[in-house]
Amino acid sequence: MAKIGFLEKSLIPGIKKMVLENGIVVFLEELLERRKVVFSVGIGVGSRDETGELQGENSLLTAIDSHKLHGISHFVEHIQFHSNRFRTADEITENAEYGGAKIGAGTDFDSTAFYVKGYPRYLSQNIRIIYEAITNFDYKDEEIERERQEILTELRKYIDSPGVHYLDNLFVPALLRKTWAERPVPGIPKTIKNITKEELIAFKKKFYAPENMAIFVCGKFDAECITKAIEKTFGRLKPRSFKPKTKIIDLKNRRKEIFRKRSGLELAYMAMGYKVFGFNHSDALKLMILASVLSAGMSSRLYKKLRGELGIGYDELDGVYDDYGGIGAFYITVGGFDPGRFKETKSFVLKELEDLKTNLVSKEEFIKAKNMFLSENDDELDDLEKRSQLLSDFYFRKSIFDPRNFKKHISKISREALRRTAQKYFSDKYTLTVLAPKNFSDKN
Repeated sequence: MAKIGFLEKSLIPGIKKMVLENGIVVFLEELLERRKVVFSVGIGVGSRDETGELQGENSLLTAIDSHKLHGISHFVEHIQFHSNRFRTADEITENAEYGGAKIGAGTDFDSTAFYVKGYPRYLSQNIRIIYEAITNFDYKDEEIERERQEILTELRKYIDSPGVHYLDNLFVPALLRKTWAERPVPGIPKTIKNITKEELIAFKKKFYAPENMAIFVCGKFDAECITKAIEKTFGRLKPRSFKPKTKIIDLKNRRKEIFRKRSGLELAYMAMGYKVFGFNHSDALKLMILASVLSAGMSSRLYKKLRGELGIGYDELDGVYDDYGGIGAFYITVGGFDPGRFKETKSFVLKELEDLKTNLVSKEEFIKAKNMFLSENDDELDDLEKRSQLLSDFYFRKSIFDPRNFKKHISKISREALRRTAQKYFSDKYTLTVLAPKNFSDKN
C-alpha cells in the first residue's frame, strides 16, 4: 500500500527542511567533507501534465487537442538558459563558468529540474542565475526557433538509434498504453514543430508556481548564507493557488506481443515486463532487489546465463524497475542479439521469471544482489549531481524509502519476501515488444 514519502515528513535525519512563506519547500543537506555544492530546483511538471488546457492567470489556450502540447515541458526546459532580461545566453554560461560551475537541466514524466554545481563561494551568484532563468518569460523568437531545431535533431537521433528506440518509443508506450507515459518525454516531431512561443510561456506560467517547486542543496555550504540567498530570490516569488490534478492509474496487465520490423537492422532488440506500483509503495525496494538479482554485475543471471552460457546478447542485458511519474514498470531488456535466437531468448526470460516465483534465491546470490544494489546506489550518492537529482526524483515520486539509508531498509527484506513479490507481479499477462530486421520471424 502507498505511504507518505520520506521527504514529506517534517523531520528528516541529516537534512534540514523548511518551507518558505510562498510555499516553496527547501531541503538542505550539508556535507562538509565535499569541496563543491549542488543547488537544484525541481518543478512538479513533466510530460504527464501536457493536457489540452492551460488555465489560470494570462491563459491563452482552452479546449485544444489533447496531444497538441506533447513535448512542451521538455521544450520549456530547453529554452531556460537562453537570453533573459538580466543576461544574454552567453553571459549565463560565462558567468557560471567563471566560478568553475556547471549548469544542467532535465525533464521527466513528473518533474523538471535545473541545477548548478560549483564552489561554495560562488553559490549566491549561481542561485541568482538559476532564479533569473526560472522566473523569465521574455524569450527571443530566434532563440526559440534555434532550440526547436535542436530538439528535432535530438528526436531524430532517438529514432535512428535502435538501442533507444526499441525501449522508449516501442516498449514503454506499449506497456503503459492509455497513460501519460505512453508518450515519450521529449515529444514527437509533429508537435514540436507546431508549439508556439505563446504556448510555451502559458505552460510555464501555469506550472512554474512556488507551490509546485522544491529546492535541494547538497554539499559544502554555509546554511545561514544559503538561506538568505534563497529568500532574496525564490522567497520573493508571489504565491499562487496551484492544485495538481489527481492521476488515476490502472495497473492491470494484459498480454501483449508486438513486433516491429525495420530495414537496415541486422540484430533484434527485445523487452518484456509488467506494470507495477511506483516508488511510493512498500514493494518498491523488493522490486529493486529483484532487478539486481537479474542484472547487477557480470555474475548476475542475465549476464552469466544469457550471455556467458548461451552467447545471446552482449551489452544491453538489464533487469529494470523504474517509476514513470507514479506508474511503476518492471522489465527485462535484451538488446542487440541474433534474431534467429528470439524464441530461445524469450523462453529463457520467462523461465527466469518463473524460477523467481517458484524457488528461493540462494543465500549467496541474495547477499551479492543486495551488495551490488547498495554499491550502485552509493556511486550515485557519491556524485553530487546524481545525489540531488535522486532526492528530487524521490520527492516528486513520493518514495517512502530514503536512498541514503537503503542498507537499513533492505536488511528487513528476506528471500521469501522476494519470492512472494515475484509471485505477486510476474504472470503470463506480460507485455513483449521486439524491434527486428525485415526478414524476422517470431517462429525462430
